[in-house]
Amino acid sequence: MPTVRLVVDSSAVTRNASRTVELARRLGCTVAGVTKGVAGHPEIARALLAGGVETLADSRLEHLERLRAAGIRAPLLLIRSPAPGDAARTVELADSSLNAAVEVVEALSIEARMRGRTHGVILMVDLHTGREGLPPPRIPAAARRVGSLPGIRLLGLGAYFPMTGGLELLREGLETLVRLARRVEAETERPLALLSGGSSNVFRTLAVEGHPNPGINHLRIGTAMLLGFASSLDPVTLPGYERDTFRLEAEVIEVKEGGEGEAILALGTIETEPRFLFPLQAGVAVRGATSDHLLVRLPEAVRTGDRLAFRLGYPALCRLAASPYVSWEFSRPR
Repeated sequence: MPTVRLVVDSSAVTRNASRTVELARRLGCTVAGVTKGVAGHPEIARALLAGGVETLADSRLEHLERLRAAGIRAPLLLIRSPAPGDAARTVELADSSLNAAVEVVEALSIEARMRGRTHGVILMVDLHTGREGLPPPRIPAAARRVGSLPGIRLLGLGAYFPMTGGLELLREGLETLVRLARRVEAETERPLALLSGGSSNVFRTLAVEGHPNPGINHLRIGTAMLLGFASSLDPVTLPGYERDTFRLEAEVIEVKEGGEGEAILALGTIETEPRFLFPLQAGVAVRGATSDHLLVRLPEAVRTGDRLAFRLGYPALCRLAASPYVSWEFSRPR
C-alpha cells in the first residue's frame, strides 16, 4: 500500500457539480469547472462533466494537455493569461482563454490563422483586486482591437474577486463589469456572449446567500465542486454540499516516546500545505512540518505503520494533486 495516498469519492464530486450547475442555472449562469486543484486529473474532469458541467477550465497548459491526452473532448478554457511564448500551445490546446494584454491576443490571432481555427477570448478587467486585467477605461478600445483580429472571437469580459474584498466591493465590481460590457456591445455593435464574474466565493454570495445578480452569466468554479467549500481559504462547507470528496491517508513512520503523544508521518511541505490538513481522528492535531515530515499530536497511542486520515483544504489538495509522490485511489460509485 502506498505511504501517502488520496482517496477520492468521484461520485460525491459529481453530486457537488450537479448542485452547482443547478444553482447557477437559477442565476442565469453557466459554469466552467476548474480542474487546477486536481492537476487536471481526467477522472475528476469526467466527474465534473457527469454533473452537468459543459466547459472545463485550468490555469496550466500542461493540465489541459493531460485532459486532451485522456480523450476528453469538452471545450477547454485557459484561465491564466497566456504568455506570448505560449500562444501556439494555447491555440492548440484551449478553445478559449482569459487575456489581459492585447499584444498576447495578437499573437494568438497569428497562431489561430495559421491553423485555420477560431480562438475565443475573454478580456479581463482589473477592478483593483490585485489580479490580472486591463483598467476599465482601456477596455472599450481593447475590445474593439480584439474584435477586429482574424481568428479571434471576443467572447466577453471577465473579472476576479477575492473573498477578502467584502460584499460592497463585490457588488460594485460586478456592476462595473456589467456596465463595461454594455458599453462595449454598444460601441462594437456586437453582443458579448459571456460576462465571467468569478469563482466559488462569488457563487456563494449570489446563489447561496441570495444577493442580486447584476447581470453576469458565467462562473469559473473549482473549490465548491471539488471540496464543497465556498472559498479556497475558508473551509466552511456550503449548504447541501458534500465535503468528504477527498481524503488524505499517510503512514506513521515514527512514534515519539515519553511525554505528550506525538508521531511523525511520511509527508511534508513538498507534498502538501500542512495548514490545510484537517485530521479525521478525534484529538489528532498537526503540530508542524518540514519538507519531508509531518508532526502530529495524538490523543492515544498509535504504532509505526498505522495510517492517519485528513480532510483537505484547497491549498493542500492542489499540492497533493501535483505531487509525483502521492498515489490516487478512487472509491466505488455510490
